[in-house]
Amino acid sequence: MKSSDSKYSICFLQKGFREKRFTPMDVTQHALKEARAHSQIFTQVCEKEALLQANESTQRWRHGTPASELDGIPFAVKDLFDIKGYATTRGSTLYSALSDSTSPQVLALIESGAVLIGKTNLSEFAYSGLGLNPHFGTPTQTYNDNAYITGGSSCGSAAAVLENIVPFTLGTDTAGSIRIPSSYCGLVGFRASRKRYDNRGIAPLSPSLDTTGPIGHCVDDILLVDSVLYSPTEQPAGSSHSGLVFDAQFCQQLPLDCDTRRAFDLSLDALQNAGVAVEDVRLSTLDATLDLIKNIGWLGSIEAYLTYEDLVNTDKLGQVDPLVAQRLAASNQLPATQISYLYQQREKLQQRLSNELAGRAFLMPTTLTTAPLLSQVTQSVESFNEHNINALRLTMIGSYLDCPGIALPNGYNSNGLPTSLLISQCSGNDDALISLAKTIEPAIASLLIKQSKGNNHG
Repeated sequence: MKSSDSKYSICFLQKGFREKRFTPMDVTQHALKEARAHSQIFTQVCEKEALLQANESTQRWRHGTPASELDGIPFAVKDLFDIKGYATTRGSTLYSALSDSTSPQVLALIESGAVLIGKTNLSEFAYSGLGLNPHFGTPTQTYNDNAYITGGSSCGSAAAVLENIVPFTLGTDTAGSIRIPSSYCGLVGFRASRKRYDNRGIAPLSPSLDTTGPIGHCVDDILLVDSVLYSPTEQPAGSSHSGLVFDAQFCQQLPLDCDTRRAFDLSLDALQNAGVAVEDVRLSTLDATLDLIKNIGWLGSIEAYLTYEDLVNTDKLGQVDPLVAQRLAASNQLPATQISYLYQQREKLQQRLSNELAGRAFLMPTTLTTAPLLSQVTQSVESFNEHNINALRLTMIGSYLDCPGIALPNGYNSNGLPTSLLISQCSGNDDALISLAKTIEPAIASLLIKQSKGNNHG
């Protein structure tokens, strides 16, 4: 079904349907079989519904009347999205009640003809950037016979795409939970501005930071999914972009590993060589935001405590992943004045960034390092906390400021692990961001082709 030189993308499957090389039912049966075989990736499989949807899609394709460009395309969603008749587990054993409705985002995809395969694994409550889960298992990726994490909290969503079970998934992103696993797995991940999609029917973590978006293989696929999920009430003012910038001083001071830094520098060169102007501009807002998070605190932790306050104060906390439980219990230590300050400063910093960018998008590495070994992350509580902070450090900036962001794979390290480039815009400028990401993707993808020889992904 999949050729060795083609990504298992939406576009690849569309072509196969049109050429009648395989049907939506063929693709769905493959996805269901793989989903059942990867219990650490899928928490629940929607087999009965998927087969019904695939049969209807197959009939539409036979009659030449597909419902949309997503008709027959299998997908999966993070187990925070409600699906009628299934539990929204939140990656926990504490939530087993069946949902009586389906999230509008999932419903929109199903109505477009896409086939829902099931729900994907996550860090418990979506409260970590590493993707560990002691209840359902931890998805990993293997390079040179070593197990590396896929990143979190949307670990299963990224793994399902990486393993070619489905071509795209829906994840959530509160502090980086789409962009981090996309970075670690060499995928394209889109964190939408908070108000872009209908976010009802999704279990919350931090209501003022939570948002969603797709993970896939290419920007074209992200665009196709976005076109279904996004229903503008009016025409956007314009999706043209006025340029790309990066802050050399900011990037230089980051504790990047050498391969991530090299990949970022090569990306800047590749863009310049492709005729894409990238200007070095001082973005003081980036430093100010990191300083605020370091010196005052993380707004997401405060809101996460409020979301799970009733749980924290009961003996049920003992049934939660200890690494998550200890973070939740410690998240209620800021005085009210500092919490208020974090909310006030967010608005001011958003305006400050808007002034500095003047309509342009900005670049930085998505994560400080490539994916760490599972054994490193699980070595101790201290090691977990250190790796978690490192994973989230750069993506937290865009989350706090509600910057839409797209992670693009931009290289490999010496072990074959992917590196990633993050392109972001000011809140609400999602159309311009996607357009620009599509423009620069060929230049960035050329780096992958040059570096792919000799990498051993087992």
